[in-house]
Amino acid sequence: MASNEKTGSHSGATGWEALMPLDWDRLRQFSNEPVPQHLKRWWFSLGGTPAYLFLIQLTTGLLLTFYYQPGAEGAYESVQKITHTVPFGWFLRSVHKWSAYLMIAALILHVLRVFFTRAYRHPRQLNWVFGVLLLMMTLALGFTGYSLVYEQLSYWGATVAANLTESVPLLGPPMATLLRGGPEIGPQTMTRLFLLHVGILPAMMIGILGLHLTFVRLHGVTEYEFDQIEESGGIGRFVPTIFAGFAALGALLMFWAAISGTIFDFVGYQLLPGTSWIVFLILAGGLGAGAYGLIRRSLSGYYVFITALMLILGKIIRDLLLAEAGNPMLWKLALFAFGGLVFVAIVYHKQFSDGGKPDDSKHFNFFPDHALTELMIGTGLLFLLTLLTLLFPAEMGDKANPLVTPDHIKPEWFFYFQFRLLKVSPGMMGLTSLEVSVVLTGIIMAILFLWPWIDRVLERIAPGRNLPVYVGIVGFLWFLMFTVWEAMVP
Repeated sequence: MASNEKTGSHSGATGWEALMPLDWDRLRQFSNEPVPQHLKRWWFSLGGTPAYLFLIQLTTGLLLTFYYQPGAEGAYESVQKITHTVPFGWFLRSVHKWSAYLMIAALILHVLRVFFTRAYRHPRQLNWVFGVLLLMMTLALGFTGYSLVYEQLSYWGATVAANLTESVPLLGPPMATLLRGGPEIGPQTMTRLFLLHVGILPAMMIGILGLHLTFVRLHGVTEYEFDQIEESGGIGRFVPTIFAGFAALGALLMFWAAISGTIFDFVGYQLLPGTSWIVFLILAGGLGAGAYGLIRRSLSGYYVFITALMLILGKIIRDLLLAEAGNPMLWKLALFAFGGLVFVAIVYHKQFSDGGKPDDSKHFNFFPDHALTELMIGTGLLFLLTLLTLLFPAEMGDKANPLVTPDHIKPEWFFYFQFRLLKVSPGMMGLTSLEVSVVLTGIIMAILFLWPWIDRVLERIAPGRNLPVYVGIVGFLWFLMFTVWEAMVP
């Protein structure tokens, strides 16, 4: 007994519990808080997906730095060596590239989910700000990583980005000089982009991610009670069935394209026959799953249908703008037809739900139920990354040449919106089109950061009418339209 008093050990503690004298019961309770039932629905659990992909990014990025040489002289050659010479270097680089794409897509979807479920409201305003910061830094990681390849398009994309930065009022010129390491893009630029990509941005993201998860843990997960599907009279009763018919028809067309040997053509880039066959089958499967979801009046099927409609509209608008439509009148009729379908889909969105009533038990354990679910999602992501890597491995473009400007400069897909905004922004009020696009981008970013407080103002203007949700729908459709527009223009 005297020995126990001197050592301060607990008489019942053994093994690791004696070596680490913590209150293990409270620790287990803290780490295994019951999880709300709605997190069994996949669109509510998107927050863990970008975090998992971020770990893949850190792992593959660390391995790639063993061979990468920052600087204008050796950057392109080192990436070329990784792609063509280093054993499995092409695989690591391709996994790094595709995990970055999926991470950005998952983050955008996660932000959209939080936005449209209004999970940013008091007291979670600061956590929304942390989430938007993570999104911005992820986009910055994508930009710096793309620039490090030192290809023609990445070099001139960095030049455009530096010019945009320089157009920011007051702070723009010193920020652009700091980024470039001088008045122009040069050897110092690559070193600074490398430091941002492998050191500064990841360290900042880890810190903010820690704050984000801490606030989620402190506030708890937002719990929802789901309404039943709203039954409408008239045509509203038949909307899910009509949409399901269109989706099923699209699935049959995609399947026919696969078995008939049609070549998949995306904005003038034709895939190989074997790859086209796989892509058409994936599209057929997606539309078929969407048709099944629409019959069940599930939101997942509704989202598949809306996405397909927006892609079709983007294709039609692109062909009309570039005068590439074989029959312009028919294409214009199709524009009105599919635009009408989008309008009907928005009007009757309450015909779809996330699955109806929640389960009788409102919570389930984090361990092992939710942990095993996340493990299965991670395994599926690894399979998807491997499949994308094998089908679409990362390739090499032409080496950067500061003396030759490419005919068509196009950034990565996640900057298509910004690039299209730059092209369509007019000069006004003594500002150039470049400066106007920068001001508009700044306003959009400010709205994103301040949205929880803007939501409160809109709710006071129109209480109970979900005005913030409709504003968000308009904003997202604007973003999607500009992105698809830029993707369709060669």
